[in-house]
Amino acid sequence: MHRIDKVARELKKISKGISKTELIEGSFLGFTANHLSERLQIARNSVSEDLNELVKKGRAIKIKSRPVYFFDLQILEYRSGKKIDIPSDQHSQIKDYFALSENQSGPIKFTQGDDSDQIFNEIIGSNESMEKIIAKLKAAMLYPPFGLNVLLTGEAGVGKNKVAETVHKYMENYQQQSIPFIYFNCSEYHSNPELLTSHLFGHVKGAFTGADFDKTGLIEKANNGFLFLDEVHRLTSEGQEKLFTVLDRRSYSRMGESHYHPVNVRIICATTEDTQSALLQTFLRRIQVVAQIPSLNERTEKERLELALFFFQQESNQIKKSLKVSENILKSIANQNYPGNVGQMRSDIQLLCAEGYLQSMTQNLNAITIDYNLIEDKKLLSILADPAKQSEDVFFIPGDPSISAESLLQLPKSIKQLDPFYSLLLKEYKELQNNNLSHQDILAFLREKIQSYFDYTFEQKNVSKIIPDNKQANHKIESIVFYLETTMQLSLTKQKKNILINHIYSLILLIKNNSADHLFLFDKGLVINKLDYFEEVKNICTQVEDTFQITCPLVELSFMSLFLQRLLHEDDIDKKNCNCDVVIIAHGESTASSLAGYTNKLFQKNTIQAIDIPFEQPVNETLNLLKLLVDKQNIKKLVLLVDVGSPMYFGNIISKEFQIDVLMIKDINLLSIIELMNVIMYESTDFNYLLSAMHKRDLKVVLYQKELSYDRQVIIITCATGIGAAIKIKNLLKDTFGDYLPSNLRLLTLSYEETKSIDKLSSYLEEHEYPLAMIGTFKTELIDVPFIPLDILFSEKGIENLMIVLGYNMNSKSSKTIKEEISSNYIQNVSLEAIVNYIHVLNPQKLLIEMKSVYEHICRQLDINPSILIMLRFLIHCCCTVERLVSDNHIDYKTNNFEMTPFENQKELSVIQLSLRPIELSYDIKFPSIEIKYIYEVLFY
Repeated sequence: MHRIDKVARELKKISKGISKTELIEGSFLGFTANHLSERLQIARNSVSEDLNELVKKGRAIKIKSRPVYFFDLQILEYRSGKKIDIPSDQHSQIKDYFALSENQSGPIKFTQGDDSDQIFNEIIGSNESMEKIIAKLKAAMLYPPFGLNVLLTGEAGVGKNKVAETVHKYMENYQQQSIPFIYFNCSEYHSNPELLTSHLFGHVKGAFTGADFDKTGLIEKANNGFLFLDEVHRLTSEGQEKLFTVLDRRSYSRMGESHYHPVNVRIICATTEDTQSALLQTFLRRIQVVAQIPSLNERTEKERLELALFFFQQESNQIKKSLKVSENILKSIANQNYPGNVGQMRSDIQLLCAEGYLQSMTQNLNAITIDYNLIEDKKLLSILADPAKQSEDVFFIPGDPSISAESLLQLPKSIKQLDPFYSLLLKEYKELQNNNLSHQDILAFLREKIQSYFDYTFEQKNVSKIIPDNKQANHKIESIVFYLETTMQLSLTKQKKNILINHIYSLILLIKNNSADHLFLFDKGLVINKLDYFEEVKNICTQVEDTFQITCPLVELSFMSLFLQRLLHEDDIDKKNCNCDVVIIAHGESTASSLAGYTNKLFQKNTIQAIDIPFEQPVNETLNLLKLLVDKQNIKKLVLLVDVGSPMYFGNIISKEFQIDVLMIKDINLLSIIELMNVIMYESTDFNYLLSAMHKRDLKVVLYQKELSYDRQVIIITCATGIGAAIKIKNLLKDTFGDYLPSNLRLLTLSYEETKSIDKLSSYLEEHEYPLAMIGTFKTELIDVPFIPLDILFSEKGIENLMIVLGYNMNSKSSKTIKEEISSNYIQNVSLEAIVNYIHVLNPQKLLIEMKSVYEHICRQLDINPSILIMLRFLIHCCCTVERLVSDNHIDYKTNNFEMTPFENQKELSVIQLSLRPIELSYDIKFPSIEIKYIYEVLFY
């Protein structure tokens, strides 16, 4: 696919997402070239040139404004219902096209999906082994009035899912609207016909036990679109028969219904089994089109190579790193026997890239090289992949189209003698020329990639000289290398010498060749913006010119400048020492230890220490282990790596307590640890440098500096019944604890939904705050933030648990005294809160104090120490009883004739009766005998 087609396709795709209302009202202005450039990762000026060309060809409109906006012409015609004149660049706003359309006569003759056929180009082999299959699928989709149902067959991993998804995209593009695509794997419910029926057709409330509400089935969801039944052979005979009504009459009924609903759904099935034995003949008769997807072995060499190229490019885009694969290894990988077909090829390539990624990190390389050593089973490699044989390298750059299989199969041999820098430049230049780019656009693109091309060259390992046994040429080139070493006072390793010798030799070959195709190398457009050591570089190039009587291309200035920069930078790296400590804290019995051990082994240094968090280990114990480690080893600079939960807040605590700088990286994994260690080992241990470097790698990193304060703590209060209840709990805690709450503590009330994840919670925390604990109804996924359930808070241990969280030492006498005072306040506040809604005649505060005195007298006389809950029940019950007795002295107790027997709990009942005497005198009431019994039960049951 040419670049202009990619731009056109992307413009159409994003234009579809804009509604007619937005266009008419003028709230949407259009898409800029810069916007598409960022989406496609193509240079902005190239995208701008393509967009203007699309306007000329009548495929896009152009809005004359600053900046210039573009929109897909076909979508605009579809939204407006009118024909738009070409070229369509005469208006300053999109909404003007709608105003103009009112004066035009007749509706537009809209051709549906004029570029729909391009969609199938996504399928590799669309013009070869897949051509007839695609033609069959197109015919099935477009057959009036509703299209035909399709069965895709073929071995596992041949790409049946990809074909089904592409068919869906094709119809969306053809109809110029979004249509459903519902996926269902038939193996999920193959042993449960009732659940299968409910899942496919839906059910109404009450259709079966547990059907408490209406449920929409997949068939209804797929209406006017596609239902893709993967592994259809797993449907039982009964399951297949259930679909007959949909296939025959295009209607369905939910479970529990007696009437039918019309439905327009295309069904695509997929199976790896023999259809004649795995499916009912009556079912097969209803599937009009069967398409056999070829296995990988049935694909052409070019297709297999295209698949390998596509997967390598996909991985490069995914990990945002460049890949280098030798031509021979690439061809060998493409020609292997894969029992799992395309799916296995993709998985194997992903594994190779993962291993290459790890190797590049450990060796501090920018590019990933897939070399012979990464191939686990070398017997699988063909003779083409023999490491002793020279092979051209193929480069995959993130966001760039990879080299085509066709060009790789016919790769010119002339450039195979060149070093990677010039080899890559020439290949890239030829590819860009084939995309019909302007000369200036090509130069702009190449200039941006020069740094990458240089990195590939500089980071080669085990480099041998490519220069033939020519003593005179050898001597001349080595004299230039000697000149560079002497001038710059450098001593090149053998590897770097060979890289430079090969490069100079490649340069000489290019110039001596005197090809017109190489003239672009002399353009000043290939000189990088930041050209360091200009005078030294110029002198080195002059030395080359004088020695070989040639004229160096201007791009050589860029190469030599980068070469000197890197040599001097590497010299600085060798002098660095790791002067900071690294600690990993992670959940699991041995997760942190495994990560640390693996990384230390890779770098052959015991730099990283580990603290594991077993499932049952409290957060305070983990923190104490870290404190002990910092204290014992007298750590002065700490890099702290954590995964999730409360350890995310340890950095602040350690920085404050030990007065050290702490750089903390969150959500760590193996790759992020390796990236960090590469920077520490080979670049710098300066925390500001590390902070910037880790930010560039999109890692979550925070720097806690010893001179700054990060000591704000937060207790989060939530309640499932609503924010109002949480606010009441907050006020209760403030009144109960009073001045015993730390001055740096904030009580934060949130709804339950706002506390479900650390990401949601973080948005409510101010800078340098961290959650100390959470009080609520249900525990959230914040597994390491101490959680106090409401039922525990209102229990015997509630106050003590909260004091421990606040940092009180409950073994000290002073803390126990404070606890008694807080508990007393707590009981009074909770009791008052409870009885204030029931006491309307009497003074609730006065009555509560008097009744509390009665309670204490009873406890002393009977030598008992009831729980807080019993105390609360006593106070609330007795206060409410006094209110009732005062309000109506003629209460009719059903058991008013109750008399205390002389032998039944006589002592306890007598003490209760005598203790209540002051209340009776104060309020002129009499507690009935049955009330004395009730109070006894409150205290002792």
